[in-house]
Order: sequence, then structure tokens, then C-alpha cells
Amino acid sequence: MLVLISCIDEVPLMSNNDEPQAIVVHSFINPDSALKVSIAKVSNLNEPYIWITDAIVNIRRNQSDTSILNYISGGNYVSNIQFRNNDSAYLFINHAFYKNLVSLKVPSKVKIKQVDTFKTLIGSVGKTRVFRVYFKDSAYNRNFYRLYCVRTFKKYTLDQDGKKIDSVSQTERVAISGNEIPFLRNPYNAYTTKEILFSDETFNGVAARFEIFETLIKSNSNIYKTEYIDIYLENISESIYTYLNTRNAHLWQQNSITQLPSKVTGNLGVAYGVFGAYSTDRYRIKF
Repeated sequence: MLVLISCIDEVPLMSNNDEPQAIVVHSFINPDSALKVSIAKVSNLNEPYIWITDAIVNIRRNQSDTSILNYISGGNYVSNIQFRNNDSAYLFINHAFYKNLVSLKVPSKVKIKQVDTFKTLIGSVGKTRVFRVYFKDSAYNRNFYRLYCVRTFKKYTLDQDGKKIDSVSQTERVAISGNEIPFLRNPYNAYTTKEILFSDETFNGVAARFEIFETLIKSNSNIYKTEYIDIYLENISESIYTYLNTRNAHLWQQNSITQLPSKVTGNLGVAYGVFGAYSTDRYRIKF
């Protein structure tokens, strides 16, 4: 013990107040929503958010319609410019730490035509609920999709006799998975149970039916009662598809003791974050 103690050499902690000279940008264009761009400076873990308020932000729709975004608060720049499906978007940001022009195409409109539900046996899951989703895919575009389900349920409060005396409505993401080829071809789906990301490379324009199933089915009881499940299908730009995939992997790997978190991939060059676009549709299943 004396030998070990004599070998201890404490390493002094170096105080480093240098802040990385980089920014974080997030903007998701939706034809049904107002345009917003969020810009912040990269800060240390023990510091609050550092919003950037003096950037010059312009956006152009197709080749003619240009708008200057106005700063409001919390690092947000907004504009009333309206985008439509299949429009081209050009985002220009000018700041002391960053200057770049990023372009993309707004995805085509997506529509869920029908959803069939039934129960079946799935290996390693057991008897569970299956959602068979029918939607229309465009053969002209290469599309990337995001599919997830949100459950709305009543949670009851019981008295000492087990009678219901109060209730509150709550929502939660449904844990889902799938056995379709586009799902299995995307290895990043293994890092999350709350959504499935896939492309149309194996069915482009010729098939529009997919099945997903619940991996943790919630049965009704005296305490819980499912009211409805909303199925969301989003047609997302490739930049969002790549960003969400690598982000899901990064978050999962942060909780793993055997893996180092991988890099989250964006499309802004030296800046962090992503500039993307998406269209969405919702189908409600009532119980």
C-alpha cells in the first residue's frame, strides 16, 4: 500500500475557456407551416445556449421568390414565405463564424390511403397488433420516409375501493418494428424503437403497402384505456433522413459501455445541424 501511494501523481486539471468557433443551424421546411431557422453558437457543456442574433439569413423559393428572415427570439429567424411540394429551396446564412448557401428540393406530397389492423404472432414479441399501411409513392422522385405511431390513452385514478374517480389524457410514442425489406436494409433502425426510416429504392412507384407491428403492446386495464393511435407518415428530404439515422445511432451509443458515439451527419458543411424539408400525413385509428 505504501508503495502504491508513493506512486500516485495527481494530474492538474487544465482550465480551458476557449469556445469553439462554430454554429448550429436547424431548419425544417413544411408546406403547411411557417418557415423558421434556428441558429446558435456551439458552447461548452456547462454553459447555457448562446443564441446568435446578428446573422444575415435569406431564403429563395425556386429562382425568383426571395425573402429575408427576421430575428424574433431564442435564436429563431422567421419568414412568411410559402413553400409548396417539389419546390426548390436555397438557404443563405452569413455570419462571422459561417457563410454558406445550402439547397434542397421539398419532397412531394404524401398520402395515407388506408390502414388495416389485425393481430398476429411475431417471433420474440408474441401476439401483437399489426398495422398494414397503404400509401401512394411517386415514381418520379427518390423518396425517403419516416413512419411512427402516437398512442393517446386515458389514465385513471382509483379510490381505495378500486373505483375510477378521475382521469387524464396522455400520449406516448408506440414501440414499433417491421420485417419489410426496406426496413431491414437500413441498419440504423436497430438504434430506435420509436420510428422507422426507409427509402423507396426497392418499390419506387410500384408498391405502396407496408406492415409494422407493436413490440410492446399495451392492453386496456382499470388504469389505462387506449382511445386512438395516430399513424404519421412523413416524406422527408435525404438530409433529414441521414441526420435522423445518425442521430438515433449517436443517442443509443451514448448509453452503451462498448461503443463510442458516432458523428451526427448534417448538410451544412463546417456548421452543425441540418437544413431539410418534409411533408406529412396522419391516419387515426379509434378504439
